[in-house]
Amino acid sequence: MGIRLLLILLTLWVLYISVRRYIRRREKNDVNRQNKIADNMVQCKFCGTYLPESEALKNNSDFFCSKEHLTQQNHDH
Repeated sequence: MGIRLLLILLTLWVLYISVRRYIRRREKNDVNRQNKIADNMVQCKFCGTYLPESEALKNNSDFFCSKEHLTQQNHDH
């Protein structure tokens, strides 16, 4: 009787640990998914390269991928 009770308790404990890990992993994935918000892609007016808007340099309504392209575009006009 004692061994049977021990096996039942051990099985319940392993089940509890497994469910707890599953829930934590699931919550972590949900947080990671929420943090990966898509950024608008914009095109460099000088070379045409696409890059995330958060990384682009903006001059009026134009976007540039680097300071060099921004200054070259300003010199060309």
